[in-house]
Amino acid sequence: MIMKIRSLKYHFKEGAKSVMKNGLMSFASIASVTTCAFMLILSLCVAINLDGALEKIEETIGVSVYIGEDISEEEIKELFDELQKVPNVRSIDYVSKQDALEWAKEEWGDEHDVLSGLEDDNPFPRSFELAINGVKYQRQVISDIERIQKNFEKKILEYRIKEEEHIKILLENYSEDDKIISEQDKDESTKQKSSEEILIGHEGYEYIGIDKIRHAKTESDILLAINNTVRVSSVIIIMILALISVAIIVNTIKLTVYVRKNEINIMKYVGATDWFIRWPFVIEGIIIGIIGSIIAIIICIFGYSESISIIYEKVPIIKNYIDFKNTFDIFLAIAPVTIILGALLGVIGSVNSIKRHLNV
Repeated sequence: MIMKIRSLKYHFKEGAKSVMKNGLMSFASIASVTTCAFMLILSLCVAINLDGALEKIEETIGVSVYIGEDISEEEIKELFDELQKVPNVRSIDYVSKQDALEWAKEEWGDEHDVLSGLEDDNPFPRSFELAINGVKYQRQVISDIERIQKNFEKKILEYRIKEEEHIKILLENYSEDDKIISEQDKDESTKQKSSEEILIGHEGYEYIGIDKIRHAKTESDILLAINNTVRVSSVIIIMILALISVAIIVNTIKLTVYVRKNEINIMKYVGATDWFIRWPFVIEGIIIGIIGSIIAIIICIFGYSESISIIYEKVPIIKNYIDFKNTFDIFLAIAPVTIILGALLGVIGSVNSIKRHLNV
């Protein structure tokens, strides 16, 4: 046990001594690790805050399905059943005309008197408010609702045509004149509805079932695209910087290995194990990696806090869209990852630098 503690002290002492001896190269290695760690922290900060913005959008933005004026309560129930079948829809709330009016009054606040008197002639449409499981599912949910919109429209038109035909048949029993008028109206109505059926979904077609579908797909797609671009770009940049860092660390430790090559050879001949020889260099690499990571963390903590203050001051409206994570909370998660990455880069660099000199 005492021997192991002595060995450990020896390894740390030799590793720290090597860092001090290789002044300029050690500085270059630490700088490269700092740059790599800085990019890692920067990308994680952006990704975490973008995820927060997407979560906020998920909470505030869903899909609104507005219902036409001529749709019966029975047809609304049928439509509700269809919408419930759409995958990734978390909940559906029905908003009546009265509910919509009350909501508008709340939005107007102290000026809600402007809407007084609309109770008897309410202009607000009925609607379904859909909450979805996540922004990434929004495109598919909207596509499914548009399909329901077209199918529902066809069903309504077919029902209207059959209903009109039934009324025309009843009118035929009154007089010959009514019969002629009925047949003419029936032909015109059928032609009109058939024409409407053909145009369903085309530009300019006015739906009588699902009047309108409101969503924020464009905004969501932009945020998702930015998030994915940042993540992919960050991974590529971090990989490149990591390779550069490892290469510099390898060259730094090679200097120490070259200076101590005779000592290493002697240690091998007297029976020292490879790992006994290797540990001081591994610790040297770990020290370089940890120092570089800590420098990056300190710079980023102050930079992150200051950047948020400037953004909120210069662009106050951004508070409505993004709640930047607290500095302490975000670095509590990021700091350990960054230090581990730095130490890992140091280990990889040191192991590769000494491998050839152990084959005596």
